[in-house]
Amino acid sequence: MSQFVTQTNFDVAESESGSTAVRRRRKASLVWLHFHQVGAKAFCNHCSMEFVAGLGSGTTHLHRHIGVCQKIVEVERERWLALGKDTNFFGAPNYKFDPVLTHNLMTLLFIDAEIPFNVIESQFFESVMRSLRPKYKLIGRQTLGNDCVQVFKARIEITMKEFEILDSCVSFTSDIWTSSVHLGYLCLTTHFIDKDFKFQKKITYFKQIPYPHTGVNVAGLMRNALTEWKLDGKIFTITLDNCAVNDVAVGLLEKYFWEKTIFKGKYMHMRCVAHILNIMVQCGMKIISPSLILIRYLIRNIDSSGSKLQLFNNKLKYLNLPSKKGLILDCLRGVW
Repeated sequence: MSQFVTQTNFDVAESESGSTAVRRRRKASLVWLHFHQVGAKAFCNHCSMEFVAGLGSGTTHLHRHIGVCQKIVEVERERWLALGKDTNFFGAPNYKFDPVLTHNLMTLLFIDAEIPFNVIESQFFESVMRSLRPKYKLIGRQTLGNDCVQVFKARIEITMKEFEILDSCVSFTSDIWTSSVHLGYLCLTTHFIDKDFKFQKKITYFKQIPYPHTGVNVAGLMRNALTEWKLDGKIFTITLDNCAVNDVAVGLLEKYFWEKTIFKGKYMHMRCVAHILNIMVQCGMKIISPSLILIRYLIRNIDSSGSKLQLFNNKLKYLNLPSKKGLILDCLRGVW
């Protein structure tokens, strides 16, 4: 059977004896599931409405009728309209399924939505993909992981090229993050104004820092990051927490790059205002610590049983106070 729709529905074949015979070609368009042809006319299988079906008449009007025919179940009409005639989801004409494009878009989806790789091996995810494209061959999570790494490397190259053509200085913020298994990681974020005068922020470095977390180790990793990204000649400021380790680290960085920085690195170190405010608040909370201890004890006592909590809510209703918010115990060692 031919896979393409031609302008005619007939082929003229010549037999071995020299005579000719007319052979009807099987129609390839899906509209003929809802129509039957009699001569140069087409009739709807559901409402028997008559349409032109001669040579060169096409099937656009037949497609249109399937979407509005009231004799067809509404679910079937919606499914037909969703399928479309010659367009895909993006509205591109003459749509052809591209497995490579689907593969790449799926990789970007897992990255952007932070979806675990094992979801791709779920039977429900596979069922969804089969409903969209029955013959589509799903990839495994190992392949998906490798694709994500390739996307990451490609993004690095794009960002490095962007930094190469950048004609302005950049500022940095950095902090040490501790994982659930007590491993320290240094994160370096780059802040700059692009050529369109728009503020940009990119995480350019995130690697494990060896123990102990001394100023020498911090300065070594930051030096490697700035050199690797070729940003050592565009440093404006580095914003860090207000602690002794960072003072040592910035002091070493000033010695490394003082010839390439503005004002010879004199104003390179910017102390984090949020961290300074946090220290001030923590010092103030030490003064009211006895009162906070009593409040925390009272909240724990009320939440210890359902009867005490019910009695507390009854008191709130008597005083016309909201009772649905509940009592929240703050984190004793959290950062303000």
